[in-house]
Amino acid sequence: MGVFVDEDPRRVEKLLNQGILDLAQLHGSEDEDYLRRLRQQTRRPILQAFRVRSQADVAAANRSTADGILLDSGAGTGKVLDWKLLNGVTRPYFLAGGLSPCNVAEAIALLHPFAVDVSSGIETDGAKDKAKMAAFVAAVRKEEPL
Repeated sequence: MGVFVDEDPRRVEKLLNQGILDLAQLHGSEDEDYLRRLRQQTRRPILQAFRVRSQADVAAANRSTADGILLDSGAGTGKVLDWKLLNGVTRPYFLAGGLSPCNVAEAIALLHPFAVDVSSGIETDGAKDKAKMAAFVAAVRKEEPL
């Protein structure tokens, strides 16, 4: 997977079509024209990230033609987004934003996201922490349906 912020779509398409990446995760201001242009050039999946601060952001995520959506509090802040806003999500989504071993089980139980995404929530002093990673995975697996 490649994570991109307002990257030239030709570069994204090239990396996908050469098999260097299997999926593009878009975290910038990419719009439907960008998605359409990229989709015309590749059949690889596209995941579009949305910073959720209001119901309008949820509505925009629901309208996205990307293969998948990621809902986040925004730009690696490590802050939990207001989960109440996600009641209006009408499609499967990746949940991100402030997740940690301490809250991911609750998030899964309440929200039932398709997947969860974590970064700073498993770090100590800016570096990935093996114990936090293991605790995060254990919390996720505890909530997996049988």
